[in-house]
Amino acid sequence: MRRSSPATTPRSIEAEEAPTAARNRVELEAEVVETAALRRSDELKTALLRSVSHDLRTPLTAILSATASLDPEHPDAEQVGEVREVVTLAAERLAALVEKLLDLSRLQAGSLEGRPAAYSLDEVVSEAIEHVDGDRSLLRLSVDGDLPLLIGNAGQLERAFANLIENALRYGAGKPVLVRARVVADRVRVRITDQGPGILPQELERIFLPFYRSPGQPASHQGSGLGLAIAKGFIEAGGGQLSVDSLPGQGTSFVVELPLSRTPEPEHVAAA
Repeated sequence: MRRSSPATTPRSIEAEEAPTAARNRVELEAEVVETAALRRSDELKTALLRSVSHDLRTPLTAILSATASLDPEHPDAEQVGEVREVVTLAAERLAALVEKLLDLSRLQAGSLEGRPAAYSLDEVVSEAIEHVDGDRSLLRLSVDGDLPLLIGNAGQLERAFANLIENALRYGAGKPVLVRARVVADRVRVRITDQGPGILPQELERIFLPFYRSPGQPASHQGSGLGLAIAKGFIEAGGGQLSVDSLPGQGTSFVVELPLSRTPEPEHVAAA
C-alpha cells in the first residue's frame, strides 16, 4: 500500500522562503545604494555645469567686451593698456578655475601626483600667500621659529593653504586675517582666523562639499565653491586634518593639524 508524502508544514515553508526573502532584501538594498549613488553623481554633474558655466561666462564676457571696444583702425595706446589689463585679469581667473577643477578631478580619481618629502611649513605658507588673490596687506603671519621639517607633498599643501587664506580674506570683512602656526603635542597646528560674519551652525557640515556656496553672501563674494573642498582633500591626503570653528558675527577659524614625522635624509628634502 503506497504511503502518502507528509504534508508540508508552515514551518518548513517559512524555512524555504527565508533565503529567498533575504536575497530579495539584499538586492533591494543594493539597488537603493546604487540609485543614491547615481543621484549624487547627477547632482554633482548638475552643480559642476552650473558652477562652471557661471564662472566661465564672467571672465569670457569681460574678455569679449574689452576686445570689442578696441578700434582696429585707430588703436589708442591708453585704451590698449586698459584692455590688456582686463584680459590679463580675466585670463588669470580662468586659469585659477581650471586649476581647481583639475585638482578636484585628481582628488576624486585618487590620482594625486608627487611623493611625500620633507618640507618647511614656513616656506610653504609663505609661498601660498604669494598666490593668494586678495589684499595680502591684511594678513598677519605668526610662525614659531622652532618648527621642525614635516613630511608631505609641499605643492598640494601650498594650494590648500592658498585656498584657505584666500577664503579668509574674501569673507573677512576687510579686517586683518591671522595665520598662526605652532607645535601642539605631536602635531603642528595652523590656525587661519578671520573677523568676518562667521558661519551658521547648520552650514558648518556643508562648507567642504564641492560647489557648495553659503547662502546670503554678497554676489561679489561668490567663488567657485571648490576651494575648501580641495583644501580638505589635499590636507587629508597627506595625513592631516582640517576643521572649522565659527561664531556668527564674530569670525571663523580654519584649523589645520599636520602630524610630526621623522625627517628623511637631506637628499630627499623637497623644495617648497
